[in-house]
Amino acid sequence: MSDEERPTEGDEAEESSEPAEGDDGSGGDLLDDQADTAEDFLHDLLDILDMDGEAEADIEDDTILVDLEGPNLAVLIGRQGATLEALQEVVRAAVAHATQSRARIVLDIGGYRERQEEILERRALALADKVRKEGKAVRMDPMSSYERRVVHQALSGLEGISTDSEGEEPDRYVVIHPA
Repeated sequence: MSDEERPTEGDEAEESSEPAEGDDGSGGDLLDDQADTAEDFLHDLLDILDMDGEAEADIEDDTILVDLEGPNLAVLIGRQGATLEALQEVVRAAVAHATQSRARIVLDIGGYRERQEEILERRALALADKVRKEGKAVRMDPMSSYERRVVHQALSGLEGISTDSEGEEPDRYVVIHPA
């Protein structure tokens, strides 16, 4: 690269001081841009994979919830949701790169995550009953931070128990304790 092609220090400072496109300082506009970017990214991905589907993003608090619906999308869920988790990370990284801002995204495909949440909540409630009856702590299997949050929320209002996350990533788990 010649000296003429190299950016000067002043050029770099100007570029880094500009706000991300669409970010006027209000979080709502940035979240809207991130939601649109997530939808566009998934539509493009489905086109590349020659798969039919529709992505729709909603914003809840500071989280972008993206639902992907269509025929034959189970391959994008994978065994025990592993592909879904990986795809969620790819979408999060693409959105963060495009908007130059951290994005909190939860991706669901065909209602899979919602069904898994219901199963996880029922399991957590059953284990909480066991902890109350037996008075002994129970350790759940390792799970993602999202799944741990589901468990903590499901059990947060119950009397006679408390929950903690323990262990090191990627093997963090929830322990349900008698209170």
